[in-house]
Amino acid sequence: MSVEARVKAALDVFGDPVEKSLLYASAGKRPPRYYTFSCESFGDNYGDDEPGCERWLVSVHFFAPLGESCLQQVRETKGALFRAGFTWPRCVDATDQDGQHYVLECETAEPIGDRGVDDGPAGV
Repeated sequence: MSVEARVKAALDVFGDPVEKSLLYASAGKRPPRYYTFSCESFGDNYGDDEPGCERWLVSVHFFAPLGESCLQQVRETKGALFRAGFTWPRCVDATDQDGQHYVLECETAEPIGDRGVDDGPAGV
């Protein structure tokens, strides 16, 4: 399963919309509560000038209306990502006057194995 599929599967259990790299605010129409996420990868654990693994940085954004109690869902989101094989997420409260916004950042690594570095990232 790809890294992106693992993120989506971990977040789908909450019942809120989950989209990759989608900024609902710029689209003009957004649900009251939703997740959006992005993934970035790069080679790591180099030996003989070739990467031994692909390291993935994952940024998950959870949005909810002001006044809702979301801290339990934020805690549960951290646990869901951790159980899906990511590091325990760092969380930043980026809430403003427009709504609640929590940014959860975590990472994972996948071995490159016998693939050549020109084969593209694993699981994508």
